Amino acid sequence: MASKALTVGTCIAAPGTTTYGTFEGVPLPSGGFEQLPVVIVGGKRDGPTFWLTANIHGDEVAGIPVLHRLLRDDLSKKLRGTLVVLPSLNPAGLRTRKRHPYYDDRDPNRTFPGLRRADETSRELTVFERLTARLFDSMKESADFYIDLHCASLLSIPFSIRDRVLYRLESDRPAAEELSRKLDEMVTAFGFGAVAEYSAPQYIGKELHRSTTGAALQELRVPSFTVELGGHTIAMEANVSAAVIGLRNVIRWAGMLDDPIEAMPDLPMPPDNRVRRRDDGPYPSHAGILDYTVAAGDHVLAGGVVAELRDLWGRPVGDGTVVAAADSWIIGLEDGILAYPGAAIAHIGLVDEGSLVEAWPA
Repeated sequence: MASKALTVGTCIAAPGTTTYGTFEGVPLPSGGFEQLPVVIVGGKRDGPTFWLTANIHGDEVAGIPVLHRLLRDDLSKKLRGTLVVLPSLNPAGLRTRKRHPYYDDRDPNRTFPGLRRADETSRELTVFERLTARLFDSMKESADFYIDLHCASLLSIPFSIRDRVLYRLESDRPAAEELSRKLDEMVTAFGFGAVAEYSAPQYIGKELHRSTTGAALQELRVPSFTVELGGHTIAMEANVSAAVIGLRNVIRWAGMLDDPIEAMPDLPMPPDNRVRRRDDGPYPSHAGILDYTVAAGDHVLAGGVVAELRDLWGRPVGDGTVVAAADSWIIGLEDGILAYPGAAIAHIGLVDEGSLVEAWPA
């Protein structure tokens, strides 16, 4: 799309220029509005429009310096097309160092437009849903590609999450297959190890189709995915610098930069080329204190010990272990050392033989 035609909030794109503005956020009882920061990098030549956002969860901060570093280069002089960059989608959570904004108790990354549960169809939109509806309309006008930057548990590796492409009618399947193919290319170009999102029923049950990239992919049919940058509340230098390289490379993949692909530093990768889906587990059978025997990035075979389990006096609980139920790529360990029955102790990648293109669950 031509960069000169694009406006997001008060920010107006100009060819060969980086412009700065705001997108009007939530109205405040104390007067005025919260403001989301907007930066638009307008290329000298026409091309795609690539949206980049971060910090939808206020305590997930690493994406902010990633975007700031990306914008340091004089991209506008060599860019083809347009970058739309919002370094913080949740300034209220950023200020208070909380996942949610203080004025809305819904997960902000489940508030974007999309299919709502039957028991919610008649309710009023929440405070943050009103904001994301307007932001989604702005994205709909211009986005050709989209990446949202997140963080995971404190002890987690950097990785990408690739949603399944869902379709409503069988006649929509060919277009969904093509969208899925392009999404695969995009995730590969970024260069992090990747997992597919939860199974389709779990995906809808967790309302991930109403996340930032889930809504863009499923409703707008824009190739979109999520990047996880390690632990929340911190910005690890290795992950930040690698993500900057990843963004530049995926922008090159989109045909927006002509310079050569940069080499990605060594990062934790899945143990093989099979598709893996994100999941949670293993689950301890007893309450107790965890002593992890693995680290994020490890591969554990089925039956392998993930943690020892002891009581507060140091005595084994049950057989004294928590084991993997299936071959698992450990993408993150749950924060803390407390074990409860029914609470997963890690985030894992499980081999998934299913299709990445599926009909919407009934």
